[in-house]
Amino acid sequence: MQLQKNLWAVAMTALAYVGLLSFNQFIFSSLNASGFSSLVFLPSGLGLVCVLLFAEWGGMGLALGALLMGLGQVSYTEDPITVLGAAVLSGLAPLLARALCLRFAVFEENLQGLTAACLLRMTVAFAAVSALLHQVWFIARGQGGDVWGALALHFTGDLLGTLVVLYSAKLVLDRLPQLSRG
Repeated sequence: MQLQKNLWAVAMTALAYVGLLSFNQFIFSSLNASGFSSLVFLPSGLGLVCVLLFAEWGGMGLALGALLMGLGQVSYTEDPITVLGAAVLSGLAPLLARALCLRFAVFEENLQGLTAACLLRMTVAFAAVSALLHQVWFIARGQGGDVWGALALHFTGDLLGTLVVLYSAKLVLDRLPQLSRG
């Protein structure tokens, strides 16, 4: 039964990632620097939420969703190893940020003590880890280009995207009691 729930979390996370990435590409296409680099990258916020809720299973769903989208991009299918590595890092980066925050007692594993300040620290940690890991991977694959510019863009996109998703979720959650009353 638990395995079934975990596989459901992977599938739903992957589908949500694909949907949100498609939405992100549509809405922010004028801000996109390349296929997966955008000044606002909403899937990063989804990634952080899914890893908080589902831990490793959320990370697997993110990696699967990123792999599906990456293989669907014509420019990326020329090098499937680069796509695979970037997809794995998409699932690994929020897990590493979560682990770092747990290690330094920002919050507990059951999310006890998770405050707005904790979420902000975790968002910054996630954006930094994700940007750094992805840029190291792209450099290793010979696709470095403007390393500092790409690093700054990736960090900014993940940071802003995560903040938009988290604050949107907070706005919806704050409105739920009002909506249910009528």
